[in-house]
Amino acid sequence: MSEQDEAPDMRTNLLRLRCRSASARAYQGPTRLAPSGGNPLAGVLARLEDAWVSPSRDRTVYAEELEGVGSAVTAAFEAQGRLCSDEAASEPAEVDADDPYEGWKASSARIDARVGSSRHHGGY
Repeated sequence: MSEQDEAPDMRTNLLRLRCRSASARAYQGPTRLAPSGGNPLAGVLARLEDAWVSPSRDRTVYAEELEGVGSAVTAAFEAQGRLCSDEAASEPAEVDADDPYEGWKASSARIDARVGSSRHHGGY
């Protein structure tokens, strides 16, 4: 039997699973920051408004900025969740573990090594 006649060694695409897991964690981020929902900095803002009793324009501007930061935090988590979800959707469910270009996606150790090296060189 020649090398070309061998059946591919199809395995679960672990990169896809990791992307889905990262997406779920990103979407849970705002809930962990604000269990009751809404702006994750709302509690801080409420305490600040209680403590800062003078009716000044500075207080109003600062409160608006703080509210905007909280909204930006929530938007960032949601954007990361969408990105990870899109990445997962673009990956096949299985890959040939022997494929020189895609096989690394079937091994946790190879994914970890690739991610670790990408921190120093950029990209996958």
